[in-house]
Amino acid sequence: MLSDLEAVQHYNPAVKQANYITDHKQGTGAARACDLGKDGQVKERVIDWKPGEYITMELYESPWPVKFMQWKTTVKPTGEGTLLSQTMEYQMKFGLLGSLMNTLVMKNKMDQTLAKVFESLKDYVENK
Repeated sequence: MLSDLEAVQHYNPAVKQANYITDHKQGTGAARACDLGKDGQVKERVIDWKPGEYITMELYESPWPVKFMQWKTTVKPTGEGTLLSQTMEYQMKFGLLGSLMNTLVMKNKMDQTLAKVFESLKDYVENK
């Protein structure tokens, strides 16, 4: 499911529409543009991928005050289903001011957004 980069529009409430912006649709280098409505557009690309195990992506263009962002989503089968986990790294722009903004606003907003995304992804996968 995660290898279909356009599917994000079905489980991420912030994404109004997602489209491939590269000719190849899977694997390292595949990229998408996500329309966030009034919040603009972001562009993301796959930087590492092992089918059935993990996908690592990076944000490389956005209107956000983020200097760097990448995340690795891992899928592991368990006896009762599938365990999905994600690690994310990012760095804010604007030095000390950006760090303060991260502490006061961004980190909390990211945690809330990712919780909604994972809940929606679970529903999408189970009901598809």
